[in-house]
Amino acid sequence: MQRLKLSKDRWFWLLFGTLGLLLTYLFQEHLNLYNAVLGTGSWKMPYHGTDYYTGPPIEFVVNKCFRYMLNDGFALALVHGLFAEKRFTRFAIGVFGFGMFVLLPVYFFVYLQRPPGMSSMLSHLHRIVFNPVLMMLLIPAFWNQRRMEQEGQA
Repeated sequence: MQRLKLSKDRWFWLLFGTLGLLLTYLFQEHLNLYNAVLGTGSWKMPYHGTDYYTGPPIEFVVNKCFRYMLNDGFALALVHGLFAEKRFTRFAIGVFGFGMFVLLPVYFFVYLQRPPGMSSMLSHLHRIVFNPVLMMLLIPAFWNQRRMEQEGQA
């Protein structure tokens, strides 16, 4: 197996992305950007789990957008650190944009409607959108793409 040699810049992006994802996960209940910016409360989240949020919808939307940007931004740093190829980074940015402008609005629309019997679907959609699942799936896909190119198959 070939030894992985990375530049200091790539190591920085890998460390930054990994630590960022870890800290976002550890402090997810304390990422209330809405209250912090307005100075109206603590950073502690007023909701969690599968319960529907009952406060102002704008607070829910702002905090979820903040968490989405943190998770996928740090995952994007990992992708860049692992591959450092513009085409892979651009594609990952496209996935980030797809999540931000398609998946996130769909999630907000469905969640804020509070449909009965949809908690299972919302739970799965929540995992796809707010956990960097799509970004993490890019890593093995890019790795395979690179391997196929090196073998002359692509």
